[in-house]
Amino acid sequence: MKRFRLVALLAAMAMTLAVSAVAAPAGTMVPKIASFDFLVDQSGSMMMKADANAPLGKSPVKMEVAKTALTRVNEKIPALNYSGSMNTFAPVSKVLPLAPYNKASMDKAIKSLRSNQEIFGRMTPMGDGMRDLNATYIKMPRKTAVIMVTDADSNKGSDPVAEAQAIYATNPDICLHIISLADTPNGKANVKKIASLRKCSVVVEAADLVKSDAVVDKFVRDVFYDIVGAESSTIVLRSVQFAFDSSAIDAPSAAILDEVASMLKKKPGNIQIDGHTCNIGSADYNQKLSVRRADAVKAYLVKKGVPASSLMTTGYGLTRPKYDNRTEEGRRLNRRAEIYYR
Repeated sequence: MKRFRLVALLAAMAMTLAVSAVAAPAGTMVPKIASFDFLVDQSGSMMMKADANAPLGKSPVKMEVAKTALTRVNEKIPALNYSGSMNTFAPVSKVLPLAPYNKASMDKAIKSLRSNQEIFGRMTPMGDGMRDLNATYIKMPRKTAVIMVTDADSNKGSDPVAEAQAIYATNPDICLHIISLADTPNGKANVKKIASLRKCSVVVEAADLVKSDAVVDKFVRDVFYDIVGAESSTIVLRSVQFAFDSSAIDAPSAAILDEVASMLKKKPGNIQIDGHTCNIGSADYNQKLSVRRADAVKAYLVKKGVPASSLMTTGYGLTRPKYDNRTEEGRRLNRRAEIYYR
């Protein structure tokens, strides 16, 4: 469970470190959005193996991974009076027209997506697809989530980042999310750039959705709903900063984590630890660094007696800045880890 939280406020000298705790009722799902669209990449590269290094026949094509991820997400979407649709690009086609969301109808639409199309000669006009569908998105009930399922390896037509900016310019109450199958520098860069345009964007690896129920639950919760109502408590650890290019727990961080460990032992539960970085360095390097930071927090809490089995870590690299990366202070604050009850 996310949102309404038990928060405990601690200060740690000049590090702006805090644990916030606030008791609030939770238990009732409230929709974050009124409508959503699954925008699925059907280009030739999506028909290639998900793991290019795997032996022939040992790895599914990316489109099969995408379909499995979508199926698992669809199973978790709550019945909260959404309107839902599915479109594709490369080519642009309407798989499921916008209508009151129906889990069975969406499941049928997902199953209808082809994963055995030709590879060669079928380029990835990602930007063109986003541009062509913008007029459709303008008409969708607000707020709207567009969930792109893609390897983002755009190699034909307009710039997808520019088209994302154009969608935002004409749709102030829309948010673009990405279920990523990116496996090239170009694709990964496009995912990072689109995600950085708005703080509401959620990026998740399709492979992680396939492997982990917790990742599916978190993605659906982040995109589709909030929780309000009866008693629940979530501890949110805000802005536990790390030194530049470091995942070491320093003394101020240790003091806060000692307090968090004490809280978690008194109120056990499934805990999420998210690692983040500033924007200095490559996306790949920062992704690995953010994982090390989350893992360092987990290791410290385990050392303090929190069960390892209750702790899940995720690294978001530089994709979820909370502060302005154009300033030294903003970059410092973005080198952080956050903890909350799932």
